[in-house]
Amino acid sequence: MNNRGGVAPLLLRRQGLLAIGFSFLLSACSSSPQLPEFSATGYIADEGVVRLWRLNNKTSEPQVIMSVYSFYQKPETVVTFYEYRQNRLWQIRSEIVNPSHPSSWHLRLNKRGEVIFMQQEYQGQKRPLTEDERLKMVFAASREREISKALAIGQVKLVQGTWYQDTLTTCAGEKVNVSFEAPEQRWLKRRTQHLTRPAYVAWLDSPEGNQLLMVAEHDFCKWEPTKESL
Repeated sequence: MNNRGGVAPLLLRRQGLLAIGFSFLLSACSSSPQLPEFSATGYIADEGVVRLWRLNNKTSEPQVIMSVYSFYQKPETVVTFYEYRQNRLWQIRSEIVNPSHPSSWHLRLNKRGEVIFMQQEYQGQKRPLTEDERLKMVFAASREREISKALAIGQVKLVQGTWYQDTLTTCAGEKVNVSFEAPEQRWLKRRTQHLTRPAYVAWLDSPEGNQLLMVAEHDFCKWEPTKESL
């Protein structure tokens, strides 16, 4: 999406939030902690930001996990839905949102984890997935399931909203007073100083503090999932 420039130390601290979540997960494995029915979280990946929304059943088993991977250097976003039935991965639907080169992947499994449907579509052309693609998709599902659980246990929460005239407003319309560290605050102001309309921002809220994830000009709020829509 947007080049972060010289903010590598911020990335390291944000990745620390992920480590915090995993430490909670490791300490709580034996007790199987109760997870919220609906949660939103996120983390820094190799090339951008991953935002995660997760819907659980009453026993904390995932029903749907939505992943949105926004790149810093590429004009595209990968949106993926991982769907579960009876605590088993059932379906993966992934789409690259790119006006020039849209593409999608679809994988469906039976109760034994065997493939019953797999397809990739690119510019109207369809083909079966390769074995390598299938394995990568299943591995990603497992990874996002564990990460979303770890960060939920660590109370690392994703918040999205708008920034305009030095005011942060969540997508729900609530004005909030959020303190970012000085380098993040400067970066936010630099990214928005020439805008004549609100910028859309995403940040993490955790017991360790707040961390700015990304700033963009496109509207996060119009597609942000809810418990009812996911």
